[in-house]
Amino acid sequence: MKEQKTAQHIFKDSNEDEPSGKKANMEGDEGGFRIASLAEGNVTTVGSVNPAENFRVLVKQKNVDFKEVSQQLIKHIHQFLENRGPLYYMKSIDCIKVFREEAIKLSEVQCFNDFLESLKKKVEDRNLTDFWEIIIQDKISLITKDEAGGSSVTAEDAKKFLAPKQKLMETSTVADEGGDVDDLLDMI
Repeated sequence: MKEQKTAQHIFKDSNEDEPSGKKANMEGDEGGFRIASLAEGNVTTVGSVNPAENFRVLVKQKNVDFKEVSQQLIKHIHQFLENRGPLYYMKSIDCIKVFREEAIKLSEVQCFNDFLESLKKKVEDRNLTDFWEIIIQDKISLITKDEAGGSSVTAEDAKKFLAPKQKLMETSTVADEGGDVDDLLDMI
């Protein structure tokens, strides 16, 4: 009978047979070299592959205008929402969270709050309720004055902002239906 070989036997770790010069350096990051750090130095715009990280890198640079970089990020958020899918929604959420964090750090509160208010209108216009539910679930709201000095938004305002407007629409449709029933009865 033939001896069974597992993948471990076939692809065994042969590092012990190699000279020490060829062995991979497995002990920590001695030189502090990271490929990600190479890429950070070359970020000049917010790209669509990793926009949240690009945004974070760019706002750390002193010579970059926050509003300009924010517009690049916002453009990508809108593009992701056009695609209407959970993967794109999550990418948008990541971007919004990073935008919010950096706006608080850099005292650009109004820039973020204006964006979130316009995003809410856009979401309502395009019927992206599934996306807005994620925003509510993650409690991503306007930046309040408790979080940053430049804000005039209270915690109560931030809660109201996240509240869905469906309640208002439901009450108005009930009233309309009541009127229609009365009109029908008048016709009889």
